[in-house]
Amino acid sequence: MVNTDSDVCDKNILLRGQVAVITGASRGIGRSIAKKLAAYGIRLVLVARSFVDLKNLADEIKTTWGDESLVVQADISTVAGVEEVKTRVFSHFAHVDILINNAGVGKYAPFLSCTIEDYEWMMNTNMRGSFLCTQAFLPDMIHRKQGWIIFIGSVSGLKGKSYEVVYCATKFAQAGFAQALDYEVRRKGIKVTLIAPGSVRSNFAMGHGRSQKDMKRCDILNPEDVADAVCFALQQPPHARVFCIDMRSMVETL
Repeated sequence: MVNTDSDVCDKNILLRGQVAVITGASRGIGRSIAKKLAAYGIRLVLVARSFVDLKNLADEIKTTWGDESLVVQADISTVAGVEEVKTRVFSHFAHVDILINNAGVGKYAPFLSCTIEDYEWMMNTNMRGSFLCTQAFLPDMIHRKQGWIIFIGSVSGLKGKSYEVVYCATKFAQAGFAQALDYEVRRKGIKVTLIAPGSVRSNFAMGHGRSQKDMKRCDILNPEDVADAVCFALQQPPHARVFCIDMRSMVETL
């Protein structure tokens, strides 16, 4: 059945006023997600390590849509950082409806050139950060018997790739975490979604295996494409959920 304009309007109304926490919100995919959700009237908590970039985004959202965003500068790979986010959020909002675990880092390089510091940097941000943030906001969702946890993963978490060994390990861990979490919390009213895009035009891994040449490619995904996938998932009716969206550009193989 094709959605009517009223169906779309009803979905938008359901999203309006909800509260979403977005990690890694200052740039790239996170920034695009924030702007898309703001257009739906979702109240935002913008989290990242760069306060200046977050403030600029919050100002843009305020100017365009008239809504104030809560800006929290924090490192979500640390317990102290996530505790700061949690404290700020619950002192500002009564609850959180949506958690988007988007913060991520990567290095593309031969395995033997990767150091233990590279491993800890990627694993702590990509997986530990997802764990800590989910642990912080899931209990309230379970108490309310509703909520949505979205992971911005990668195709590198679905298929191993050369020169991405460590990064793939972190993203496979995140994908497994999301799948297992879905099994555990679905019957408690919590939806879990994994968005797994291929190459995206952003500053991700810039200087760590990617260059400005990658940014100029016209045949890869845009951050807005991933943000649209997030919105598609969030617009599912209460009785339905989308677990995994595996995204590729038209030039990428499966």
